[in-house]
Amino acid sequence: MKNYFFCYNGSVASYLRHIKGILFITEAIQPRNGSRFWLFEQTDELSEALTEYKQMKQQQNQA
Repeated sequence: MKNYFFCYNGSVASYLRHIKGILFITEAIQPRNGSRFWLFEQTDELSEALTEYKQMKQQQNQA
């Protein structure tokens, strides 16, 4: 499963989809605990977007 990113955070999924324009493969429910997740293909674009998101959140927490 190295080629996929399982996103269990709705805020992150929304950022990736709506701000960065990265489409997810599917949205599903994890059968063991009922958590919703979004499955993304692991790409350089996704990695960069996740890094940007983390930096943005760190800046917000420092303010």
